[in-house]
Amino acid sequence: MAFSNIICFLDDKNFVQYCENSNDGIPGIWSEYTGKHITDFLDIDLTLASGYAGWQGKVLKFVQSKNLMGNGTILFITACSDHSAIYEKAMDNIAEGIQIYDRNGYLLFCNKGTESIEKMDRTKIIGKHLLDIYGLDPDYSTVLTAIKNKAPVVNRCDNFKNKYGKVITTMNSGYPLFIDDQLIGALGLVQDNSTLETYWTRANVFEKYLSEREPGGNRAKRKNYYTFKYYTFTDLIGDNANFVEAVNLARNIALQDCAVLIYGETGTGKELFAQSIHSASKRKYKEFVAINCAAIPESLIEGILFGTEKGTFTGSSDRMGLFEQAEGGTLFLDEINSMALHVQSKLLRVLQEKRFRRVGGLKDIECNVRILSSTNEEPLSCIENNQLRRDLYYRINTVTVNIPPLRQRPDDIELLTNYFIKNLSYRYSKKVTSVADSVIDKFKEYAWPGNVRELLHVLEYAFNIMEGQCIDLHCLPKYFKAQQSQKTAMSTPAACNPILQHRTLEELMAEYEQKVVTQVLKDFNYNVSKTAKVLGIKRQSLQYRLKKYNVKLTK
Repeated sequence: MAFSNIICFLDDKNFVQYCENSNDGIPGIWSEYTGKHITDFLDIDLTLASGYAGWQGKVLKFVQSKNLMGNGTILFITACSDHSAIYEKAMDNIAEGIQIYDRNGYLLFCNKGTESIEKMDRTKIIGKHLLDIYGLDPDYSTVLTAIKNKAPVVNRCDNFKNKYGKVITTMNSGYPLFIDDQLIGALGLVQDNSTLETYWTRANVFEKYLSEREPGGNRAKRKNYYTFKYYTFTDLIGDNANFVEAVNLARNIALQDCAVLIYGETGTGKELFAQSIHSASKRKYKEFVAINCAAIPESLIEGILFGTEKGTFTGSSDRMGLFEQAEGGTLFLDEINSMALHVQSKLLRVLQEKRFRRVGGLKDIECNVRILSSTNEEPLSCIENNQLRRDLYYRINTVTVNIPPLRQRPDDIELLTNYFIKNLSYRYSKKVTSVADSVIDKFKEYAWPGNVRELLHVLEYAFNIMEGQCIDLHCLPKYFKAQQSQKTAMSTPAACNPILQHRTLEELMAEYEQKVVTQVLKDFNYNVSKTAKVLGIKRQSLQYRLKKYNVKLTK
Protein backbone atom coordinates (compact mmCIF):
# COMPACT_ATOMS: atom_id res chain seq x y z
CA MET A 1 0.00 0.00 0.00
CA ALA A 2 1.39 3.41 -0.96
CA PHE A 3 2.05 5.77 1.91
CA SER A 4 -0.21 8.85 2.06
CA ASN A 5 0.95 12.15 3.50
CA ILE A 6 -0.32 12.36 7.07
CA ILE A 7 -1.21 15.18 9.46
CA CYS A 8 -1.07 13.91 13.03
CA PHE A 9 -2.45 15.94 15.99
CA LEU A 10 -0.80 15.26 19.37
CA ASP A 11 -1.78 16.41 22.86
CA ASP A 12 0.63 17.92 25.38
CA LYS A 13 1.87 14.44 26.35
CA ASN A 14 2.35 13.34 22.72
CA PHE A 15 -0.63 11.00 22.59
CA VAL A 16 -2.36 10.83 19.19
CA GLN A 17 -5.68 12.73 19.13
CA TYR A 18 -6.45 12.50 15.43
CA CYS A 19 -4.83 11.64 12.08
CA GLU A 20 -5.94 12.64 8.60
CA ASN A 21 -4.66 12.60 5.00
CA SER A 22 -3.13 15.94 4.16
CA ASN A 23 -4.61 16.08 0.66
CA ASP A 24 -8.28 15.27 1.27
CA GLY A 25 -8.92 15.77 5.00
CA ILE A 26 -10.34 12.26 5.50
CA PRO A 27 -9.07 9.95 8.27
CA GLY A 28 -5.64 8.58 7.32
CA ILE A 29 -4.04 5.16 7.49
CA TRP A 30 -2.97 5.87 11.08
CA SER A 31 -6.48 6.32 12.45
CA GLU A 32 -6.03 3.04 14.32
CA TYR A 33 -3.32 4.68 16.42
CA THR A 34 -5.68 7.25 17.97
CA GLY A 35 -5.17 7.34 21.73
CA LYS A 36 -1.70 5.78 21.58
CA HIS A 37 1.60 7.49 22.34
CA ILE A 38 3.36 8.50 19.12
CA THR A 39 6.55 6.59 20.02
CA ASP A 40 4.58 3.35 20.46
CA PHE A 41 4.49 2.91 16.68
CA LEU A 42 6.84 5.56 15.26
CA ASP A 43 10.61 5.73 15.81
CA ILE A 44 10.94 9.49 16.14
CA ASP A 45 12.97 12.06 18.06
CA LEU A 46 10.41 14.63 19.23
CA THR A 47 13.13 17.01 20.43
CA LEU A 48 13.71 17.91 16.77
CA ALA A 49 11.59 20.40 14.84
CA SER A 50 12.10 18.30 11.72
CA GLY A 51 13.93 15.15 10.69
CA TYR A 52 13.45 11.49 9.86
CA ALA A 53 11.44 8.76 11.53
CA GLY A 54 11.02 5.03 11.06
CA TRP A 55 7.74 3.17 10.57
CA GLN A 56 7.41 -0.50 9.59
CA GLY A 57 10.78 -0.51 7.85
CA LYS A 58 10.12 2.74 5.98
CA VAL A 59 12.02 6.00 6.43
CA LEU A 60 9.62 8.94 6.73
CA LYS A 61 10.28 12.65 6.87
CA PHE A 62 8.50 14.86 9.40
CA VAL A 63 8.03 18.52 10.36
CA GLN A 64 6.75 19.41 13.84
CA SER A 65 4.97 22.64 14.86
CA LYS A 66 2.82 23.88 17.73
CA ASN A 67 -0.94 23.64 17.36
CA LEU A 68 -2.00 27.31 17.25
CA MET A 69 -5.69 26.30 17.32
CA GLY A 70 -5.37 24.29 20.52
CA ASN A 71 -2.98 22.40 22.80
CA GLY A 72 -0.15 20.08 21.78
CA THR A 73 1.67 19.82 18.46
CA ILE A 74 1.02 18.90 14.83
CA LEU A 75 3.22 16.46 12.87
CA PHE A 76 3.33 16.72 9.08
CA ILE A 77 4.63 13.35 7.83
CA THR A 78 5.52 12.31 4.30
CA ALA A 79 7.27 9.37 2.67
CA CYS A 80 10.82 9.69 1.38
CA SER A 81 11.45 8.69 -2.23
CA ASP A 82 11.34 4.91 -2.11
CA HIS A 83 13.47 2.86 -4.48
CA SER A 84 14.12 0.19 -1.85
CA ALA A 85 13.11 -2.76 -4.06
CA ILE A 86 15.80 -2.11 -6.67
CA TYR A 87 18.38 -1.35 -3.96
CA GLU A 88 17.60 -4.64 -2.23
CA LYS A 89 18.00 -6.59 -5.47
CA ALA A 90 21.32 -4.87 -6.12
CA MET A 91 22.65 -5.69 -2.62
CA ASP A 92 21.65 -9.34 -3.03
CA ASN A 93 24.35 -9.59 -5.70
CA ILE A 94 27.12 -8.61 -3.27
CA ALA A 95 28.99 -11.49 -1.61
CA GLU A 96 29.70 -9.46 1.50
CA GLY A 97 27.01 -9.59 4.18
CA ILE A 98 25.07 -6.31 4.38
CA GLN A 99 22.81 -5.58 7.35
CA ILE A 100 20.82 -2.42 8.08
CA TYR A 101 19.56 -1.68 11.60
CA ASP A 102 17.46 1.13 13.02
CA ARG A 103 18.95 3.31 15.73
CA ASN A 104 17.60 0.99 18.44
CA GLY A 105 19.34 -2.08 17.01
CA TYR A 106 16.42 -3.76 15.22
CA LEU A 107 17.24 -5.42 11.89
CA LEU A 108 15.49 -3.71 8.96
CA PHE A 109 17.23 -5.50 6.08
CA CYS A 110 19.94 -8.03 5.31
CA ASN A 111 21.06 -9.37 1.94
CA LYS A 112 21.61 -12.90 0.67
CA GLY A 113 25.30 -12.58 1.53
CA THR A 114 24.33 -12.47 5.21
CA GLU A 115 22.26 -15.63 4.82
CA SER A 116 25.16 -17.42 3.14
CA ILE A 117 27.81 -16.36 5.66
CA GLU A 118 25.80 -16.75 8.85
CA LYS A 119 23.70 -19.75 7.77
CA MET A 120 20.38 -18.12 8.71
CA ASP A 121 17.03 -17.48 7.00
CA ARG A 122 16.60 -13.71 6.78
CA THR A 123 12.80 -13.93 6.74
CA LYS A 124 13.01 -15.25 10.30
CA ILE A 125 15.33 -12.57 11.71
CA ILE A 126 14.27 -9.29 10.03
CA GLY A 127 12.46 -7.18 12.60
CA LYS A 128 14.28 -8.76 15.55
CA HIS A 129 16.76 -7.02 17.81
CA LEU A 130 20.44 -7.75 17.15
CA LEU A 131 20.95 -9.26 20.61
CA ASP A 132 18.02 -11.62 20.06
CA ILE A 133 19.57 -12.79 16.78
CA TYR A 134 23.14 -13.38 17.97
CA GLY A 135 23.04 -13.52 21.77
CA LEU A 136 26.11 -11.25 22.06
CA ASP A 137 27.15 -9.05 24.96
CA PRO A 138 26.20 -5.46 23.96
CA ASP A 139 29.74 -4.26 24.70
CA TYR A 140 31.16 -6.57 22.00
CA SER A 141 28.62 -5.92 19.26
CA THR A 142 30.19 -4.08 16.34
CA VAL A 143 26.91 -2.48 15.22
CA LEU A 144 25.69 -1.50 18.70
CA THR A 145 29.09 0.02 19.47
CA ALA A 146 28.89 2.07 16.25
CA ILE A 147 25.38 3.28 17.22
CA LYS A 148 26.39 4.05 20.81
CA ASN A 149 29.57 5.96 19.93
CA LYS A 150 28.21 7.39 16.65
CA ALA A 151 31.50 6.38 15.05
CA PRO A 152 32.63 3.55 12.74
CA VAL A 153 34.02 0.29 14.11
CA VAL A 154 36.17 -1.27 11.39
CA ASN A 155 37.53 -4.80 10.89
CA ARG A 156 36.63 -6.41 14.21
CA CYS A 157 36.99 -10.20 14.21
CA ASP A 158 34.22 -12.11 16.01
CA ASN A 159 33.40 -15.68 16.97
CA PHE A 160 29.72 -16.23 17.74
CA LYS A 161 26.97 -18.82 17.62
CA ASN A 162 23.99 -18.33 15.34
CA LYS A 163 20.49 -19.22 16.47
CA TYR A 164 21.08 -22.82 15.36
CA GLY A 165 24.15 -23.21 17.58
CA LYS A 166 26.68 -23.13 14.71
CA VAL A 167 29.94 -21.28 15.50
CA ILE A 168 30.64 -18.60 12.89
CA THR A 169 33.91 -16.66 12.47
CA THR A 170 33.62 -13.33 10.67
CA MET A 171 35.30 -9.96 10.24
CA ASN A 172 32.76 -7.21 10.85
CA SER A 173 32.51 -3.45 10.43
CA GLY A 174 29.78 -1.14 11.67
CA TYR A 175 28.97 2.35 10.39
CA PRO A 176 26.41 4.74 11.91
CA LEU A 177 23.93 6.15 9.38
CA PHE A 178 22.94 9.82 9.46
CA ILE A 179 20.46 11.90 7.49
CA ASP A 180 20.87 15.65 7.97
CA ASP A 181 23.10 14.94 11.00
CA GLN A 182 20.37 12.83 12.63
CA LEU A 183 21.27 9.26 13.59
CA ILE A 184 18.73 6.94 11.95
CA GLY A 185 20.47 3.57 12.23
CA ALA A 186 23.61 1.63 11.36
CA LEU A 187 25.12 -0.45 8.56
CA GLY A 188 26.81 -3.75 9.35
CA LEU A 189 29.27 -5.32 6.88
CA VAL A 190 30.17 -8.98 7.37
CA GLN A 191 32.99 -10.94 5.74
CA ASP A 192 34.06 -14.53 6.17
CA ASN A 193 37.01 -16.43 4.74
CA SER A 194 35.28 -17.06 1.40
CA THR A 195 34.54 -13.36 0.78
CA LEU A 196 38.09 -12.38 1.77
CA GLU A 197 39.49 -14.91 -0.69
CA THR A 198 37.28 -13.37 -3.38
CA TYR A 199 38.74 -9.93 -2.70
CA TRP A 200 42.30 -11.28 -2.73
CA THR A 201 41.63 -12.92 -6.10
CA ARG A 202 40.32 -9.63 -7.50
CA ALA A 203 43.35 -7.77 -6.10
CA ASN A 204 45.73 -10.23 -7.77
CA VAL A 205 43.92 -9.88 -11.10
CA PHE A 206 44.09 -6.09 -10.85
CA GLU A 207 47.78 -6.12 -9.94
CA LYS A 208 48.53 -8.39 -12.89
CA TYR A 209 46.62 -6.00 -15.16
CA LEU A 210 48.62 -3.03 -13.89
CA SER A 211 51.89 -4.89 -14.36
CA GLU A 212 51.12 -5.98 -17.90
CA ARG A 213 50.28 -2.42 -18.93
CA GLU A 214 53.79 -1.25 -18.09
CA PRO A 215 56.65 -1.58 -20.59
CA GLY A 216 58.32 -4.93 -20.09
CA GLY A 217 56.09 -5.73 -17.12
CA ASN A 218 58.54 -3.87 -14.87
CA ARG A 219 56.93 -3.15 -11.51
CA ALA A 220 60.04 -2.07 -9.66
CA LYS A 221 59.22 1.65 -9.74
CA ARG A 222 55.45 1.37 -9.86
CA LYS A 223 53.44 3.14 -7.17
CA ASN A 224 52.20 0.85 -4.40
CA TYR A 225 48.43 0.74 -4.83
CA TYR A 226 47.79 -1.25 -1.70
CA THR A 227 48.10 -0.01 1.86
CA PHE A 228 48.43 -2.23 4.91
CA LYS A 229 47.97 -1.45 8.55
CA TYR A 230 51.15 -1.86 10.54
CA TYR A 231 51.73 -1.53 14.26
CA THR A 232 52.48 1.93 15.65
CA PHE A 233 54.11 3.15 18.85
CA THR A 234 50.69 3.31 20.51
CA ASP A 235 50.60 -0.49 20.28
CA LEU A 236 53.75 -0.84 22.41
CA ILE A 237 52.37 -1.31 25.92
CA GLY A 238 54.46 -0.83 29.04
CA ASP A 239 55.43 1.61 31.79
CA ASN A 240 58.69 -0.04 32.82
CA ALA A 241 61.52 2.52 32.71
CA ASN A 242 63.82 0.43 30.50
CA PHE A 243 60.99 -0.41 28.12
CA VAL A 244 59.87 3.23 27.89
CA GLU A 245 63.50 4.20 27.18
CA ALA A 246 63.61 1.72 24.28
CA VAL A 247 60.30 3.03 22.88
CA ASN A 248 61.43 6.66 23.14
CA LEU A 249 64.72 5.88 21.39
CA ALA A 250 62.91 4.08 18.56
CA ARG A 251 60.42 6.95 18.26
CA ASN A 252 63.19 9.56 18.12
CA ILE A 253 65.10 7.87 15.30
CA ALA A 254 62.05 6.84 13.25
CA LEU A 255 62.22 9.93 11.02
CA GLN A 256 66.01 9.86 10.61
CA ASP A 257 66.05 7.14 7.92
CA CYS A 258 69.12 5.52 9.49
CA ALA A 259 69.77 1.80 9.88
CA VAL A 260 68.52 0.36 13.18
CA LEU A 261 69.49 -2.84 14.96
CA ILE A 262 66.88 -4.17 17.39
CA TYR A 263 68.10 -6.58 20.07
CA GLY A 264 65.65 -8.62 22.12
CA GLU A 265 64.97 -12.18 23.14
CA THR A 266 62.40 -14.30 21.32
CA GLY A 267 58.88 -13.01 21.98
CA THR A 268 59.81 -9.52 23.17
CA GLY A 269 58.22 -7.81 20.16
CA LYS A 270 61.08 -7.00 17.81
CA GLU A 271 58.87 -6.87 14.72
CA LEU A 272 56.35 -4.68 16.56
CA PHE A 273 59.16 -2.19 17.15
CA ALA A 274 60.25 -2.44 13.51
CA GLN A 275 56.73 -1.84 12.19
CA SER A 276 56.28 1.08 14.61
CA ILE A 277 59.48 2.71 13.33
CA HIS A 278 58.24 2.24 9.76
CA SER A 279 54.80 3.67 10.59
CA ALA A 280 56.37 6.82 12.06
CA SER A 281 58.92 7.28 9.24
CA LYS A 282 58.86 9.14 5.94
CA ARG A 283 58.40 5.77 4.25
CA LYS A 284 55.09 4.90 5.97
CA TYR A 285 53.13 5.04 2.70
CA LYS A 286 55.44 2.46 1.11
CA GLU A 287 55.87 -1.25 1.75
CA PHE A 288 57.13 -2.83 4.97
CA VAL A 289 58.67 -6.19 4.03
CA ALA A 290 59.88 -8.63 6.70
CA ILE A 291 61.89 -11.84 6.45
CA ASN A 292 62.93 -14.24 9.19
CA CYS A 293 66.47 -15.10 8.15
CA ALA A 294 66.50 -18.18 10.42
CA ALA A 295 63.50 -19.72 8.64
CA ILE A 296 64.91 -19.59 5.08
CA PRO A 297 67.31 -22.30 3.81
CA GLU A 298 70.78 -20.98 3.04
CA SER A 299 70.48 -22.09 -0.59
CA LEU A 300 67.36 -19.96 -1.13
CA ILE A 301 67.90 -16.80 0.85
CA GLU A 302 70.05 -15.04 -1.76
CA GLY A 303 67.37 -15.48 -4.44
CA ILE A 304 64.66 -14.40 -2.02
CA LEU A 305 66.52 -11.22 -1.12
CA PHE A 306 67.78 -10.17 -4.56
CA GLY A 307 65.50 -12.02 -7.00
CA THR A 308 66.35 -14.38 -9.84
CA GLU A 309 66.71 -14.27 -13.63
CA LYS A 310 65.17 -16.90 -15.88
CA GLY A 311 67.61 -19.63 -16.88
CA THR A 312 69.91 -19.23 -13.90
CA PHE A 313 69.08 -22.74 -12.75
CA THR A 314 66.56 -25.42 -13.65
CA GLY A 315 63.06 -24.10 -13.11
CA SER A 316 64.17 -20.53 -12.39
CA SER A 317 62.13 -17.58 -13.62
CA ASP A 318 62.27 -13.80 -13.65
CA ARG A 319 61.25 -13.02 -10.08
CA MET A 320 61.77 -9.92 -8.00
CA GLY A 321 63.35 -10.22 -4.57
CA LEU A 322 62.51 -8.55 -1.31
CA PHE A 323 64.70 -5.52 -2.05
CA GLU A 324 62.60 -4.77 -5.12
CA GLN A 325 59.34 -5.38 -3.24
CA ALA A 326 60.42 -2.98 -0.50
CA GLU A 327 61.53 -0.26 -2.93
CA GLY A 328 61.00 3.12 -1.28
CA GLY A 329 59.95 1.43 1.94
CA THR A 330 61.46 -0.64 4.73
CA LEU A 331 63.08 -4.10 4.77
CA PHE A 332 63.18 -5.85 8.14
CA LEU A 333 65.80 -8.61 8.48
CA ASP A 334 64.76 -10.59 11.54
CA GLU A 335 67.48 -12.66 13.25
CA ILE A 336 70.12 -11.44 10.81
CA ASN A 337 72.75 -13.34 12.79
CA SER A 338 71.27 -16.55 11.31
CA MET A 339 72.11 -15.44 7.77
CA ALA A 340 75.04 -17.20 6.05
CA LEU A 341 78.27 -15.16 6.14
CA HIS A 342 78.70 -15.14 2.34
CA VAL A 343 75.18 -13.68 1.99
CA GLN A 344 76.04 -11.12 4.68
CA SER A 345 78.97 -9.96 2.55
CA LYS A 346 76.67 -9.42 -0.46
CA LEU A 347 74.19 -7.63 1.77
CA LEU A 348 76.97 -5.33 2.95
CA ARG A 349 77.76 -4.37 -0.65
CA VAL A 350 74.11 -3.55 -1.31
CA LEU A 351 74.02 -1.28 1.74
CA GLN A 352 77.21 0.47 0.65
CA GLU A 353 76.51 0.79 -3.08
CA LYS A 354 72.69 1.11 -2.98
CA ARG A 355 72.46 -1.35 -5.88
CA PHE A 356 72.34 -5.11 -6.41
CA ARG A 357 72.01 -7.80 -9.04
CA ARG A 358 69.49 -10.57 -9.25
CA VAL A 359 70.89 -14.09 -9.01
CA GLY A 360 72.08 -14.81 -12.57
CA GLY A 361 71.49 -11.20 -13.64
CA LEU A 362 73.91 -9.09 -15.67
CA LYS A 363 72.83 -5.57 -14.75
CA ASP A 364 72.69 -3.64 -11.50
CA ILE A 365 69.37 -2.52 -10.04
CA GLU A 366 69.36 0.61 -7.94
CA CYS A 367 67.50 0.45 -4.65
CA ASN A 368 66.22 2.88 -2.05
CA VAL A 369 65.38 0.81 1.00
CA ARG A 370 65.70 1.45 4.72
CA ILE A 371 67.17 -1.53 6.57
CA LEU A 372 65.93 -2.53 10.00
CA SER A 373 67.41 -5.70 11.46
CA SER A 374 67.29 -7.69 14.66
CA THR A 375 69.15 -10.31 16.67
CA ASN A 376 67.86 -12.51 19.46
CA GLU A 377 71.36 -12.83 20.90
CA GLU A 378 73.76 -10.16 22.09
CA PRO A 379 75.20 -8.57 18.90
CA LEU A 380 78.81 -8.47 20.12
CA SER A 381 78.59 -12.13 21.15
CA CYS A 382 77.34 -12.90 17.64
CA ILE A 383 80.46 -11.25 16.24
CA GLU A 384 82.74 -13.15 18.62
CA ASN A 385 81.01 -16.42 17.72
CA ASN A 386 81.41 -15.72 14.00
CA GLN A 387 77.65 -15.46 13.44
CA LEU A 388 77.70 -11.82 12.34
CA ARG A 389 80.30 -10.02 10.22
CA ARG A 390 81.88 -7.15 12.11
CA ASP A 391 81.80 -4.83 9.08
CA LEU A 392 78.11 -5.57 8.51
CA TYR A 393 77.39 -4.97 12.19
CA TYR A 394 78.80 -1.45 12.00
CA ARG A 395 76.78 -0.79 8.84
CA ILE A 396 73.42 -1.88 10.31
CA ASN A 397 74.11 -0.58 13.81
CA THR A 398 73.72 3.16 13.45
CA VAL A 399 71.39 2.90 16.44
CA THR A 400 70.71 -0.13 18.66
CA VAL A 401 67.37 -0.52 20.41
CA ASN A 402 67.49 -2.94 23.34
CA ILE A 403 64.12 -4.44 24.28
CA PRO A 404 64.13 -5.73 27.88
CA PRO A 405 62.78 -9.26 28.43
CA LEU A 406 59.50 -9.64 30.31
CA ARG A 407 61.18 -11.05 33.43
CA GLN A 408 62.86 -7.64 33.81
CA ARG A 409 59.47 -5.89 33.50
CA PRO A 410 57.41 -7.36 36.37
CA ASP A 411 55.74 -3.96 36.87
CA ASP A 412 54.23 -4.31 33.36
CA ILE A 413 52.72 -7.77 33.89
CA GLU A 414 49.32 -6.58 35.11
CA LEU A 415 49.13 -3.81 32.49
CA LEU A 416 49.89 -6.24 29.65
CA THR A 417 47.47 -8.82 31.06
CA ASN A 418 44.59 -6.33 31.09
CA TYR A 419 45.49 -5.12 27.60
CA PHE A 420 45.49 -8.64 26.15
CA ILE A 421 42.26 -9.55 27.94
CA LYS A 422 40.51 -6.56 26.39
CA ASN A 423 41.64 -7.56 22.89
CA LEU A 424 40.85 -11.24 23.39
CA SER A 425 37.40 -10.38 24.69
CA TYR A 426 36.57 -8.84 21.32
CA ARG A 427 38.11 -11.73 19.41
CA TYR A 428 36.31 -14.45 21.36
CA SER A 429 33.12 -12.45 22.05
CA LYS A 430 33.57 -13.36 25.70
CA LYS A 431 33.32 -10.92 28.58
CA VAL A 432 36.04 -11.29 31.21
CA THR A 433 35.45 -9.12 34.25
CA SER A 434 38.50 -9.89 36.38
CA VAL A 435 41.76 -11.75 36.90
CA ALA A 436 42.41 -13.39 40.25
CA ASP A 437 45.18 -11.82 42.33
CA SER A 438 46.78 -15.27 42.61
CA VAL A 439 47.12 -15.35 38.81
CA ILE A 440 48.86 -11.97 38.71
CA ASP A 441 51.18 -13.09 41.53
CA LYS A 442 51.96 -16.29 39.61
CA PHE A 443 52.66 -14.25 36.47
CA LYS A 444 55.09 -12.00 38.36
CA GLU A 445 56.95 -15.01 39.79
CA TYR A 446 57.36 -16.78 36.46
CA ALA A 447 60.55 -16.34 34.39
CA TRP A 448 58.76 -16.02 31.00
CA PRO A 449 61.28 -17.64 28.61
CA GLY A 450 58.82 -16.87 25.79
CA ASN A 451 58.37 -13.28 26.98
CA VAL A 452 55.31 -11.23 25.94
CA ARG A 453 54.33 -13.73 23.25
CA GLU A 454 54.15 -16.49 25.87
CA LEU A 455 51.98 -14.29 28.12
CA LEU A 456 49.54 -13.79 25.24
CA HIS A 457 49.42 -17.53 24.53
CA VAL A 458 48.80 -18.34 28.20
CA LEU A 459 45.85 -15.92 28.24
CA GLU A 460 44.50 -17.35 24.96
CA TYR A 461 44.63 -20.79 26.56
CA ALA A 462 42.63 -19.45 29.50
CA PHE A 463 39.99 -17.94 27.18
CA ASN A 464 39.52 -21.27 25.44
CA ILE A 465 38.90 -23.34 28.59
CA MET A 466 37.37 -20.88 31.08
CA GLU A 467 33.66 -21.11 31.85
CA GLY A 468 33.05 -18.07 34.06
CA GLN A 469 34.07 -14.43 33.73
CA CYS A 470 37.16 -14.53 35.96
CA ILE A 471 40.56 -15.99 35.06
CA ASP A 472 41.84 -18.02 38.02
CA LEU A 473 44.62 -20.55 38.52
CA HIS A 474 42.43 -23.36 37.13
CA CYS A 475 42.40 -21.59 33.75
CA LEU A 476 46.20 -21.70 33.33
CA PRO A 477 48.17 -24.37 31.42
CA LYS A 478 49.26 -27.41 33.44
CA TYR A 479 52.94 -26.52 33.38
CA PHE A 480 52.07 -23.08 34.70
CA LYS A 481 50.06 -24.36 37.66
CA ALA A 482 53.09 -26.34 38.80
CA GLN A 483 55.30 -23.27 39.08
CA GLN A 484 56.67 -22.26 42.46
CA SER A 485 57.86 -18.83 43.43
CA GLN A 486 61.37 -17.93 42.36
CA LYS A 487 62.41 -17.47 45.97
CA THR A 488 61.24 -20.98 46.90
CA ALA A 489 62.62 -22.47 43.73
CA MET A 490 66.14 -21.20 44.30
CA SER A 491 66.26 -23.09 47.60
CA THR A 492 65.29 -26.46 46.07
CA PRO A 493 67.39 -28.89 43.98
CA ALA A 494 67.35 -28.26 40.23
CA ALA A 495 66.01 -31.74 39.54
CA CYS A 496 62.73 -30.98 41.33
CA ASN A 497 62.59 -27.26 40.63
CA PRO A 498 59.66 -26.50 38.23
CA ILE A 499 60.96 -23.05 37.30
CA LEU A 500 64.37 -24.40 36.32
CA GLN A 501 62.72 -27.18 34.36
CA HIS A 502 60.88 -24.62 32.25
CA ARG A 503 63.76 -22.18 31.77
CA THR A 504 66.03 -22.38 28.77
CA LEU A 505 69.76 -22.92 28.93
CA GLU A 506 70.16 -19.37 27.64
CA GLU A 507 68.18 -18.06 30.62
CA LEU A 508 70.31 -19.97 33.12
CA MET A 509 73.57 -18.93 31.44
CA ALA A 510 72.50 -15.27 31.41
CA GLU A 511 71.75 -15.43 35.14
CA TYR A 512 75.12 -16.97 35.89
CA GLU A 513 76.87 -14.48 33.59
CA GLN A 514 75.30 -11.59 35.47
CA LYS A 515 76.56 -12.93 38.80
CA VAL A 516 80.09 -13.45 37.45
CA VAL A 517 80.31 -9.99 35.85
CA THR A 518 78.98 -8.30 38.99
CA GLN A 519 81.37 -10.16 41.30
CA VAL A 520 84.50 -9.61 39.17
CA LEU A 521 83.63 -5.94 38.72
CA LYS A 522 83.33 -5.60 42.48
CA ASP A 523 86.64 -7.47 43.03
CA PHE A 524 88.46 -4.97 40.78
CA ASN A 525 86.93 -1.95 42.46
CA TYR A 526 84.54 -1.29 39.53
CA ASN A 527 87.38 -0.73 37.05
CA VAL A 528 85.86 -1.59 33.67
CA SER A 529 89.15 -2.02 31.78
CA LYS A 530 90.66 -4.43 34.33
CA THR A 531 87.41 -6.36 34.65
CA ALA A 532 87.15 -6.80 30.87
CA LYS A 533 90.78 -7.97 30.67
CA VAL A 534 90.32 -10.56 33.42
CA LEU A 535 87.09 -11.84 31.83
CA GLY A 536 88.82 -12.07 28.46
CA ILE A 537 86.33 -9.88 26.62
CA LYS A 538 86.50 -6.47 24.98
CA ARG A 539 85.69 -3.36 26.99
CA GLN A 540 82.71 -2.50 24.77
CA SER A 541 81.38 -6.05 25.22
CA LEU A 542 81.56 -5.62 28.99
CA GLN A 543 79.86 -2.23 28.74
CA TYR A 544 77.04 -3.90 26.82
CA ARG A 545 76.62 -6.56 29.53
CA LEU A 546 76.60 -3.93 32.28
CA LYS A 547 73.78 -2.11 30.51
CA LYS A 548 71.97 -5.36 29.73
CA TYR A 549 71.95 -6.44 33.39
CA ASN A 550 71.50 -2.90 34.73
CA VAL A 551 74.71 -3.10 36.76
CA LYS A 552 75.65 0.26 38.28
CA LEU A 553 79.28 1.39 38.35
CA THR A 554 79.15 2.41 42.00
CA LYS A 555 81.23 1.13 44.90
